[in-house]
Amino acid sequence: MPLYEVGIVLTTTIEDQDRETFLGELRNLLVKEGATIVKEDIWGKRALAYIIKHQRDGFYLFWQFTGEGKAVKALEFKLRVSDQVMRYLTLNLDQETRRAKKMEKRRAEQKAAKAAKDAARPVEAASQEA
Repeated sequence: MPLYEVGIVLTTTIEDQDRETFLGELRNLLVKEGATIVKEDIWGKRALAYIIKHQRDGFYLFWQFTGEGKAVKALEFKLRVSDQVMRYLTLNLDQETRRAKKMEKRRAEQKAAKAAKDAARPVEAASQEA
């Protein structure tokens, strides 16, 4: 099953009890859809980079979970229709890891090609002088 990460910014106008109830509903939704939460990282209340819905602060949290696409679809629907959520973003970390490895390989190939080209230059310069 793929590994996903979801970042959620909740409004700070709700009570702690209501926020925990909402997060419990999200956890239960993931479990019901067959997903497993691997890591939970709660940042708490932080200042937003820009004003969203007339608010300057948000409650940040991040979850990493494994599951199928139907779990992601159900989670995103719940986040989209909730008034407590200001922003969210879901990433497929497996896909991001593959992309990063591909870019790393490409950079290594470019570096090797440049090194080979630079190594060949002194030989060419010496043969032109003779």
